[in-house]
Amino acid sequence: MTDDKKAILDRCKSLYVAAFSDAADEIGLQRVSMDYGITPVTKHQRLMGFARTGKLVRSPARHPYDEEQFSRILRLSSDAQNGDILVIDSNRAPDAAAWGHVLTTIALGAGVRGAVIDGTSRDVDDIDNEGNFAVFARGRHPGSIRGRYDVESINQPVLCGGVTVNPGDLVFADGDGLVVIPKDKIAKVLDHAEKIAEIDNWWIEGLKKGKSPHDLHKERALP
Repeated sequence: MTDDKKAILDRCKSLYVAAFSDAADEIGLQRVSMDYGITPVTKHQRLMGFARTGKLVRSPARHPYDEEQFSRILRLSSDAQNGDILVIDSNRAPDAAAWGHVLTTIALGAGVRGAVIDGTSRDVDDIDNEGNFAVFARGRHPGSIRGRYDVESINQPVLCGGVTVNPGDLVFADGDGLVVIPKDKIAKVLDHAEKIAEIDNWWIEGLKKGKSPHDLHKERALP
C-alpha cells in the first residue's frame, strides 16, 4: 500500500458512513451511497479501502463449464493488493453466491479486509470465524457460480448497488450502509467529512450536558 493510501485510510478510521454521505452532498456529488439492499451479512460491519472490481454475467445455457472461468474468479482475490476492497457486480444473481470462504481466505492473505457483492455470499459463518472481514451483499445463497456465472471483466467500471464504481475509488461502509467516493474527489470529501464529524460530536457533547438544541443550532448549525 502506498503512503498516500495509508494516510487516507488513517483519516477514515475516526469517521462514519453518514459523514461521508453528507460531505458528498455538500460538494454536489451525484449518488455515492449504494441502495439499502446492500447490507452487511457478516458480524464485522465496517470496511474501508480502495475498489478492485469484477463483473459476472450469466453463463450461456447448456454451455460446457470452462475451468478457466473459476481461475478468473480466483484472480479477483489472488491478484488483489493490501488495502483493496473487492467490489463485484453479479447482477443480483438469485441462484448463486459470488463470494465465499475460499475467496475470503485468499483475500485476507493479500491484505484485503472486505468485499461488496451486488448479489449474494455463502459460507458466512466460516467467514466470521476468520476474523475482521466484512462482506456486504444482498443476502445469502448456498449455490455455486460454477456453470451459472462467468467473469466478464476485472478492474473495469461496474455498477454495484446503483452506484458506478471505478478501480481505485474509496469504499467505506459501516452498519448504516456503504458509500463509494470517486478517487479524484477523495481529498475534498474527507475534508468535509471531518468537519461534519467534528460538529456532530460537538452537538452530542452539548446535548449530554443539558444544553438546548435550539441554542446549539444558533451557535453552530448542523451540516
